Amino acid sequence: MGPSFSMTILALKLTGHHNGVSALHGDVSRKMWQFLWPGLDKTEVPIGSITNGVHTFSWIAPELNELYGRYLDPDWGKHVDDQAFWDSHINNIPDAELWKAHYQRKLALADYTTRNLKRQHLRLAKAIAAGRVRGMLNPNALIFGFARRFATYKRATLIFRNLEKLRRILNDPKHPVQIVFAGKAHPADEPGKALIEYIYKMSRSEEFKGKIIFLENYDIDMARYLVSGTDVWLNNPIRPTRPVVPVDRRPPSMTAQL
Repeated sequence: MGPSFSMTILALKLTGHHNGVSALHGDVSRKMWQFLWPGLDKTEVPIGSITNGVHTFSWIAPELNELYGRYLDPDWGKHVDDQAFWDSHINNIPDAELWKAHYQRKLALADYTTRNLKRQHLRLAKAIAAGRVRGMLNPNALIFGFARRFATYKRATLIFRNLEKLRRILNDPKHPVQIVFAGKAHPADEPGKALIEYIYKMSRSEEFKGKIIFLENYDIDMARYLVSGTDVWLNNPIRPTRPVVPVDRRPPSMTAQL
């Protein structure tokens, strides 16, 4: 049995340009594949990086687009990468107006969630009373979102590692908190599918029913609602960092002790 065949090495040897998907990924890749360019220092290995980005006007919520045009600049989109522009203009937006625009998106997400859950329950149970899913997502709650491909390294179930703490957070009557999960696993990724199954079962359990919601058939349309309608995007990085909860723009009634 000879040496194993590597598609990565084949691609690196037969292509003229190579890049990682972030600065960190590029740095790690140069170190990993340095042996393919003997005699070169790691910094000289021809693997660059291109950090992922988005097209602003494909993703900006219409309510926020209108708000920015009214209080920042009609052509605010030309200044997306201009830090000085945001530093000097962002405080022009009244807190109440910013919250109003965001709350409209939360209402849209709540309505979308109701429609999606109706379809899910009709498929699974054949019949369901509309009242059982209407209002399941509370726009007055602090809403966390987690939506991506369910690969094990993305650690979708990390938040369930401390169930006692999660129970306290999600069942606090004074500070309502909900989590919306969405995403798909590769058809051949059995561990990834197992993560989805686990989260779905947790969402159906008595202690988390109505507090944890899983939306099926994740696609770009669903992503638009989730990105614009959630308050905090949940991320589970491997490195010792944690997401920042943006409480400064939220009314006191929305503040949860996380």
